[in-house]
Amino acid sequence: MRLPKTLLSALVLATATLPAIAAGPDGDVEWNGISHVAWQDRRPVCPVNRETFQVRFQSYRDDLTGARIYVRNGGVSSFVTAARTGTRGPYDLWMAQAPAATADTLRYWIELTDGADTDCFSANGMNDASVPADSGFVVDFAKLSHAPVGATLVNGSATVFKVWAPTRTSVHVRGDFNGWGTGNPMTKVGEHFIARVAPSYDRQYYKYFFNNSVWNTDARARSLDPSNNLNARIENPFRYAWGDSAWTTPPLEDLVIYQLHVGTFAGRNDPLGSAPAPARYVDVTARVSQLVDLGVNAVMLNPVTEFPGDFSAGYNPQTLWAPEWKYGTPDELRQMVDVLHRNGIAVLLDIVWNHLTTNDNFLWNYDGSQTYFDSVAVETPWGAQADFDEPAV
Repeated sequence: MRLPKTLLSALVLATATLPAIAAGPDGDVEWNGISHVAWQDRRPVCPVNRETFQVRFQSYRDDLTGARIYVRNGGVSSFVTAARTGTRGPYDLWMAQAPAATADTLRYWIELTDGADTDCFSANGMNDASVPADSGFVVDFAKLSHAPVGATLVNGSATVFKVWAPTRTSVHVRGDFNGWGTGNPMTKVGEHFIARVAPSYDRQYYKYFFNNSVWNTDARARSLDPSNNLNARIENPFRYAWGDSAWTTPPLEDLVIYQLHVGTFAGRNDPLGSAPAPARYVDVTARVSQLVDLGVNAVMLNPVTEFPGDFSAGYNPQTLWAPEWKYGTPDELRQMVDVLHRNGIAVLLDIVWNHLTTNDNFLWNYDGSQTYFDSVAVETPWGAQADFDEPAV
């Protein structure tokens, strides 16, 4: 029996260590198990120059008897068979290789089969038919509209920048790569501005310049540096080599959880020695054996996204995308998670979705106009509420 399509994603996450409900070769594709987030499930993440790319997606384990992607490449349409490449919790992982494009626009959707049942997943979600009502996921090599919002490193020496600025008429990306000049104007595509800048490199600083008057950092930066004028950094999210491939999350009923605040975890009365204040991801990594000795098999991190100042419980975030810089780099956060996993300890993230800091809020009048918040502020006990009626917010 198919689960209701309105089932909250939180339920899917909560059952991540349990057998998939009703999954199996039963002639019914389980819609709730299907996931393909286009802007993060392609490899490379932002294909350029009509290059071939992988389409990755997941289904409930053992649910599908087959899958393939339908590709419309210029004037030619074809199917590419998808292969099951592994598992993650209750999910099977799939991959299909889209061919190199022969035109500037390539479209695709995913066809899913369980016995006699064939459905498809496309830009507007699941469909009972084998052909969707929409025209598929679009990869536009000319406009690069398929790029994720933020800064995406491509081919190691170029970056595609994309920023949401619906009310602006001009945006420049300025940074280490162009001497902080205005040599890289961005092109408006719908409500976004996009630019491909080459050469530009991993870990270089940058900022946006709106309407030739307003500077601001990247709202979707993977890394921010408050010690350097809150400049954003280009970050390669695949730079770190993970070593936790054997990791399996314990069943929920077996979790013994330790709430961990990175900034105060190490240093005071510490048998391993001193640590800076606040403590860092590397200090936690160096003390994982203490958690093992304590007998826990999960840690729940206080929020680690960027907050004002150096000391906070984490519940006053400036962003939901960049880890707190004073704790360390994104790769040091990855290493901490990796080492915890390799020592049998799960990592749970406490995340604040519903409010931002009341001070140093760079999203307020972000680009010189009020886009992230209602123009007449809707106040909460923790500050103004973001304009959640706006899809881009």
